[in-house]
Amino acid sequence: MIARFKEFIKKVFTVISRPEMTVLPGQLAFFFVLSVVPIVTLITYGASFLHVPLDFISNFIGKAFGSDVANLIAPMISISNIDFRFFFTLIVGFYIASNGATSIIVSSNAIYGIPDTSFLERRIKAIVMTVLIVILFLFILIVPVFGKNIIHMIQFVDMNAQITKTIVFTFNLLKGPITWFIIFCFIKIIYTMAPDRKLESANVNYGAIFTTIMWIIVTAIYSYYINNFANYAVFYGGLANIVMLMLWVYFLAYVFVIGMALNFKEEEIKLEKTGVINVVK
Repeated sequence: MIARFKEFIKKVFTVISRPEMTVLPGQLAFFFVLSVVPIVTLITYGASFLHVPLDFISNFIGKAFGSDVANLIAPMISISNIDFRFFFTLIVGFYIASNGATSIIVSSNAIYGIPDTSFLERRIKAIVMTVLIVILFLFILIVPVFGKNIIHMIQFVDMNAQITKTIVFTFNLLKGPITWFIIFCFIKIIYTMAPDRKLESANVNYGAIFTTIMWIIVTAIYSYYINNFANYAVFYGGLANIVMLMLWVYFLAYVFVIGMALNFKEEEIKLEKTGVINVVK
């Protein structure tokens, strides 16, 4: 057991020393933050569908991220109907955020030693991956991070009692292992899609498990901060909450890149031992 743990630590340090680890996590974190635009747009539409007042959303964002952040994204939560502005904001947001998925594809190709495909193919795949990433981040923000706050605030909103009961039941159902499994599935799909070479699903389990565990730990720390210390930091003043948000996203991106490189490392080890890598054709 100790020997296997030492071997794992050795793999992690080998991966961290790769050149792309100095650039890619920060680049991914930047575009992950840009994905906040489509995420907030989707939240706004969902809230309007449930007849939740926009003031409720604005107050929630203010409590979660601080008044400065709430003021910055206030224009985005004013979209209450499906109209041209809604679709335009959503399309532009997804396209800009898809640069992060493009970086994942290009870096994954570099790690696996695979030549890049055409720009159009890469962009289409990046947009699909961005949709998955936005859904994943939306799920993480709503359930593990802000789940308790959302339940408490919904109970004070004048909503249909049955809808409130259903939402509370759903949140309680998704706690724990189900949340972890959903995160694992999304990460595994993204890892499998990323390289411009078809990978066997089992070949990405190692990195997906590592990333899922680390994301759960990092998210739990961020959630604890949000629920206990948000809006009370002194050093950064009103920007403290957005700084914590960006640090959280950066650590998620850093772990994600490590997991991707660990998958390739496992392939290398398997190739050295057996001389064969199962590739889906």
